[in-house]
Amino acid sequence: MTERPMLEVEHASVSFGGLRALKDVSIQAQEGRVTALIGPNGAGKSTLLGAVSGFTRLDEGRVTFRGQDITGMRPHEGIGVGLARTFQDLEVMQRLTVAENVLLGFPHQPAERISRLLFTPWVANREHRRNVQRTVDLLHHVGLLERADTLASDLSYGEQKLLVVARLLATGADMLMLDEPGAGLPDVNLHQIGSVLREAVADGKTVLLVDHNMDLIMNYADHVTVLHHGQVIASGTPAQIQADQSVIDVYFSRSHTTEEATDAS
Repeated sequence: MTERPMLEVEHASVSFGGLRALKDVSIQAQEGRVTALIGPNGAGKSTLLGAVSGFTRLDEGRVTFRGQDITGMRPHEGIGVGLARTFQDLEVMQRLTVAENVLLGFPHQPAERISRLLFTPWVANREHRRNVQRTVDLLHHVGLLERADTLASDLSYGEQKLLVVARLLATGADMLMLDEPGAGLPDVNLHQIGSVLREAVADGKTVLLVDHNMDLIMNYADHVTVLHHGQVIASGTPAQIQADQSVIDVYFSRSHTTEEATDAS
């Protein structure tokens, strides 16, 4: 019997004006795995992530999560069904501390309801203490515990990327979607993020990862789908993708074109 995927995108198409960003794209993400989306700039990776998380409307197609049709879901509804994502921009609150940034990631904050603060303050205090302890655990998990009281603006770029991952984990979502967490990172931070993602999967999470960094993808993903010009051109294990001629042609041809243009100049 074939295992049903946690996430399934079927025949997705998206256009922005006259530009067709996605053309009949179908992908699957199996539960308890790291599924990666790769491809050149403009391939449609972030658009597809936006379609899954409700930030981008599909012209055609369907998105299913755990058998539930979530096509057209609004972005704020993602946590309710078990989805959370990051963006290419860090979206870090620079004037808050590292710990405060992570605390913002927890859904159902104790102070969201005034009635709870007024009539059952002990419940709100208990929930806050629980979130503080979970924040400590998450910061230890990503290697930022010693920076807990540091302003986010004082972190290095790599540390801010780790902070974003910690805040994503704080949501408690079952599927974690990350848009280029490895962009611009030195190897030490890159492998920290890869290790955190593998540990999240070991803890029962499912990861949908968009990135250009091949070290991150090939070392930490279980399955890779390649997009080019808004279409799927290959899908398989990292080893299969590395050996796929269509993928080699896309990446190598772009590289050769760049080299030829440089030589000509």
